[in-house]
Amino acid sequence: MNPTSNRRTVDELAWAFPPQKEEEGLRQKIAQLWSGKNHKIIVLDDDPTGVQTVHDVFVITDWSEEWIRQGLQDRRNVLFILTNTRSFHPEKAATINREIMGNLTRVAEEMKLEFSVISRGDSTLRGHYPLEMNVIEEELNRRAGFTFNGHLIIPSFFEGGRYTLDDTHYLREGDYLVPVHETEFAEDNVFGFSNAHLPKWVVEKGGAHSVKDVQTITLEDIRIGGVDRIYDILLSLRNNRPVIVNATSYRDLDVISVALIKAMEVGKRYLFRTAASFVKSFAGIGERAFLSAEEMTAKKGKSHGGLIIVGSHTKKTTDQLGELINRYPVRTVEVDVSKILDSSSQREEENRVLKSVEESIVAGRDTVIYTSRKVVIAEKKYESLSISQQISNSLASLVRSLSATPKFIVAKGGITSSDIATQGLGVKKAKILGQATFGIPVWLTGPESLFPHTPYIVFPGNVGDTFTLSEIVGKIGTAGFK
Repeated sequence: MNPTSNRRTVDELAWAFPPQKEEEGLRQKIAQLWSGKNHKIIVLDDDPTGVQTVHDVFVITDWSEEWIRQGLQDRRNVLFILTNTRSFHPEKAATINREIMGNLTRVAEEMKLEFSVISRGDSTLRGHYPLEMNVIEEELNRRAGFTFNGHLIIPSFFEGGRYTLDDTHYLREGDYLVPVHETEFAEDNVFGFSNAHLPKWVVEKGGAHSVKDVQTITLEDIRIGGVDRIYDILLSLRNNRPVIVNATSYRDLDVISVALIKAMEVGKRYLFRTAASFVKSFAGIGERAFLSAEEMTAKKGKSHGGLIIVGSHTKKTTDQLGELINRYPVRTVEVDVSKILDSSSQREEENRVLKSVEESIVAGRDTVIYTSRKVVIAEKKYESLSISQQISNSLASLVRSLSATPKFIVAKGGITSSDIATQGLGVKKAKILGQATFGIPVWLTGPESLFPHTPYIVFPGNVGDTFTLSEIVGKIGTAGFK
């Protein structure tokens, strides 16, 4: 990291901007505004971590009309659909979004439901933007006649230390806020970028021709102008204009959410490209304490060891893995990626790993499967996604072959946790119980899955500090720390 970069201190969050107005009950007001409306918030989640701020809602992994219909039948006003599009080529990502919009519009018409669509993306700006926004807009215009005033870009994710101020997106590292383009996430092989200033980022990604085409909602707008000021800005938007929303707290987002609902009540429509915090605010979801150890462990597999699967290759994940191995008496099984990518050795390597893992879990040992840490980089941009997908598919195959129910299951990394859920565990619908800690959601698998009614901890690759993984395993594991 460049020491002369545009880093800011955390203290600036408190004194460099207008203070937040003390207005109690905004979240409850949001819930009341939704009450009685036949309106569903549909969240297309490009990896399984987007539920990292919510609880008591459902996620479906199958977007057929049957499963969408089932997902929309209860009283809840929000439904997550796991698309996993961040792991796919642009063409496949576009196809998935088209399929979902087609099925969703048919089911919504049949059930006489109104709906809004949030395209939930990464809080460190990776993913298929503006592609997914464009496809959703085109399909809803073609199929339902919807036209949109604007699409709001809200990457703030407070639980993970991501904040947007002065139109620039920051990641907290210790006592500093670091522009996200100076972090490892900006160097992503597929979704890399060079701008943390969000209007410039939108232009860089092709979402606008010029920064002048991008509207911004400032902290001053939110904190001085309040709901009325935001409402006026929202009503002024035309032609699906991109809108950057600055936010450093849920209070900021709650002001935005109230204004949005009021604008929608007078016939305006908006799309959303956001991180996870906005979903919690917009849906009016309240707070919940972190889950207890008992809530995160399987009742059936209590005598068995737990299973931790680590696929993410971020430096943060590698540091967390090292700390887990150093602090906790976990059985380690390394997957040799070079053998997995070689068809002549893949089956033998998978069988070796499966045998070791099965024996360890049955013996009551908490076991971590992790891929060799050397990153395999392809020559072409999107070939890296194919390599990641092949590795993730192999990990999912290992889980699918398990016969013993682990005491708990943790998957580390977005692509990894998605494939473990859908291909390994066979989850079609899961309930979100809540969070293990900040930004780390826990699913409860459905009756159709390999291990029914089992908590599944989805640990994003870019969340937590060095100790977070070991702290969670220490809380729910079968043995104490070393």
